[in-house]
Amino acid sequence: MKYCFASEKDIDTCNNLKKEVIARLNSLNLPLWNEEYPGDELIKEDIESGRGRIIVNDEDEIIAYASVTPTIEEFNDEVFLHSNLLAISRLMVKTNYENQGVATYFIKQIIDEAKTKGYKGIGIMVHPINERAIKLYEKLGFKFERRKQYFYGEYDTYSYLL
Repeated sequence: MKYCFASEKDIDTCNNLKKEVIARLNSLNLPLWNEEYPGDELIKEDIESGRGRIIVNDEDEIIAYASVTPTIEEFNDEVFLHSNLLAISRLMVKTNYENQGVATYFIKQIIDEAKTKGYKGIGIMVHPINERAIKLYEKLGFKFERRKQYFYGEYDTYSYLL
């Protein structure tokens, strides 16, 4: 596997991955995402602005996507308890690569990126019903910060401090 920046040629593939993930979440009765969020334009904007990251397999197939950006750019100051964090948003893994360590590898690469760029850590916002994601974050050392109601719903924040 290889961690790299997504490029404009990857936009359609990443949007198709998102559609696959939305279908999988719906089949698991986890209506966390829909066609409005994250929309195709948001993924395109992530990639064009340099926030999009991908994991590719040995055949250069995109098997995972995430947006990586300073928390202050993705959220407002009142979301995370700590400042100078790198936020992970819109993390998604191709269905036939689930439970194979792809998300763990992805997050560890983002942690390394945060260290290299001088951030204090990583911040992740997750819906409380997304138990699989929460287990993964906790296994990797993320600590629960708080649950908070936003206009788009109730979410938990987790941070990983370096």
